[in-house]
Amino acid sequence: MFKQTLVASIALLSAPASADFFPTVAGDERPPEADLILMNGEVSTPTGWVEAVAVDQGAVIAVGTAEQVAALRGPSTQVVDLRGAAVLPGLHDLHVHAIGGGLEHSSCTFPSGATPQVIRDTVAACVAEAEPGEWIRGGNWIAAVFAPGQQTREFLDEVSPNNPVILSDESHHSLWANSAAIAAAGITAATQDPENGIIDRDASGRPTGLFRERATGLVSAAMPPIGEQQMREGLQYAADLMSSYGITSFTDAGLDAPGLKVMSEMSAEGLMKQRVRGCIRWAEGPVDARQQTEALIHSRQYFRAERFRPDCVKVVLDGVPTESHTAAMLDHYVSTTEKGMSIVPPEVLFPAITEFDRQGLHVKFHAAGDGAVRQAIDAVAAAREANGMGGPAHDVGHNSFVDPEDLARVRQLAMSWEFSPYIWYPSPITRDIKTAVGPERMERWIPIADAVNAGGLVGPGSDWSVVPSINPWLAIETMVTRQVPGGSAETLGSSQKVSLNEAMTIFTSNAAQIMEHRNLVGSIEPGMLADMVVVERNPFRVPETEIHRTKVLMTFINGEKVYDAASPPTSLSHR
Repeated sequence: MFKQTLVASIALLSAPASADFFPTVAGDERPPEADLILMNGEVSTPTGWVEAVAVDQGAVIAVGTAEQVAALRGPSTQVVDLRGAAVLPGLHDLHVHAIGGGLEHSSCTFPSGATPQVIRDTVAACVAEAEPGEWIRGGNWIAAVFAPGQQTREFLDEVSPNNPVILSDESHHSLWANSAAIAAAGITAATQDPENGIIDRDASGRPTGLFRERATGLVSAAMPPIGEQQMREGLQYAADLMSSYGITSFTDAGLDAPGLKVMSEMSAEGLMKQRVRGCIRWAEGPVDARQQTEALIHSRQYFRAERFRPDCVKVVLDGVPTESHTAAMLDHYVSTTEKGMSIVPPEVLFPAITEFDRQGLHVKFHAAGDGAVRQAIDAVAAAREANGMGGPAHDVGHNSFVDPEDLARVRQLAMSWEFSPYIWYPSPITRDIKTAVGPERMERWIPIADAVNAGGLVGPGSDWSVVPSINPWLAIETMVTRQVPGGSAETLGSSQKVSLNEAMTIFTSNAAQIMEHRNLVGSIEPGMLADMVVVERNPFRVPETEIHRTKVLMTFINGEKVYDAASPPTSLSHR
């Protein structure tokens, strides 16, 4: 329980501080005493900027002037002089693959948009450090950098003839493998494409080394499983990295049983400090696969911890709108009759979503194309018709393209949007997508402003490590400018710019509402838990093109300092 001091300050300080000002508990005439006071800065509150904030037992008990809050100082109070720094509510990321992102940090990775020569040199260096026969995994390649016919298994064979190599593309929906990996997986020209999967082949039918969507599993299944200790190290890196950027809660968007176990244990052990919603990946394939994942969903409470809630189901409806043409579109891709890949038929999808909704489980959809977005909305409409309007605010994730007719439906159905702001500025991946869908559709690429103007509940999701950086300040700036961080002549989807205030609301209170803990966090005011981030410069007082340079000095969760730039965690020493 909170001490009586929490009861003693339940409103914003608005009068000169004195022992008589604070309400007291019967029999106790002392003013309340804070555990922590941050003062002499700029503290963001729902009613404006103030100078100081006081915290007791993990909760905010007062905000106000330095003089007012100083009245809560006692002999054991920790006082932090902000020296003009700003204090903001903790940020939320609604779409993270934390364990995979942490593991990728130590894998054979290269910069987004890397040239074929850079990829070749990087893989060669990884092979030189590997044991004979050891698997090499990494990424993230972009198809547009290769000349026609250049991206083949033989390209990788030249630098890794004996070590199996698998490299993810920028979307993590395609894999590129060398001959050793393909042989280890037992894949030949006779291997059939799996349902909702594509094996790229040459004129003779021989696999070229590229695998799309569910076909990626044919190769990755042959790779030795990742050990639990590796997963723990990856998750520790990811959690520390997020703390360093001020991310105090996140949603993990696709967990299996090993991932659930590691995340639950590390949360319970206090090694992962963030508040986390875990989305269990629902297998949309054969009946036996669906039954297996549904059994895991039914056992979800076994994995629950104080700050970890596995109360979400991840449902993938399509692929990605890159050169693979696997995102489900309402209209065809450029110079083709293809409209992409719709992974789950309505007769399977609608009953499943209705049942998850009945159980009170939050559903997170992967829907990149406007056709998949509409299917997600239709599925929730069926659930609302069956169960009523009281279910969770299921979110449609990514929404690279949305038909204008569907914007109002999300609000009407009490759903939410999860956009991916880390890739809505000009970049190698967006140029790849522009080639696939044409320039006209890119004018409304990731239509956040349209969603906000339609009254929708909008939150952010990085999809890290699909994107190279989980830095939310990069995303916040580019939400406002729609330009390359730091500014650029090119603007992508300028009609979809939002204000900085809207961007910060999306990253704080909106995201907390979607994660269903807005009653606990999302703003700095008495009664809320003290999830806060201290930044060197107030982002509202710098040029828009400087926001991405925002430096986090400290991050607090429940009033506990979980990150200090002066002494960063050892896991981040080599990032």
